[in-house]
Amino acid sequence: MQMPGGRQARGSAPDVYTALMFVGIVSMIAAVAMLWVAGSRVSPSGNPLELQAKDGAIKLPN
Repeated sequence: MQMPGGRQARGSAPDVYTALMFVGIVSMIAAVAMLWVAGSRVSPSGNPLELQAKDGAIKLPN
């Protein structure tokens, strides 16, 4: 119920939880990018999704 002479109701605004969720998403994207770069450096062919050989010998790129 609206009171006469009261302030007009405003729409909802982002709160602190929305800001924290945004910071969390940005930091997760940064972490995935850093892991992608590190994985491409130690991968045998430069592809971070490629697996090492199962014989136990780890090959690093030159």
